[in-house]
Amino acid sequence: MIETTWQDFAITGITVLFAVMLLPQLRDVMTRGAVLNVFTALATSLLGYLLALVFTTLGLWLSAFGQGLGATVWMLLACFSLRNVRDHAFPDETLASVALEFVTVWFQGVAFTVAGGVKEFFSRNNRG
Repeated sequence: MIETTWQDFAITGITVLFAVMLLPQLRDVMTRGAVLNVFTALATSLLGYLLALVFTTLGLWLSAFGQGLGATVWMLLACFSLRNVRDHAFPDETLASVALEFVTVWFQGVAFTVAGGVKEFFSRNNRG
């Protein structure tokens, strides 16, 4: 038999509330063409699923369900946002090619940021 603790109920309540609070945003993305940052939504979703897995390993089954629900809403936000970007800016492209372009630009931005940080680090060390 599964034993449920007050912590499991508390975490479940909080995560379900987070998912419910995202529903107006999901409606805007699905019906009004709104766009969220795809990578933020995707990363939040993947980390949410990872957290649900952690809850599962702790035996917090209700919490895992609640966290999975929230992660699914974030995944839907990412997918519909990507669809909206494609429909508005790249109507002749496939969703996969737009996603690949997003990933490529994201990696380039990360590389640029890291390179700038490394350059700054070494220039400070050379001054001092």
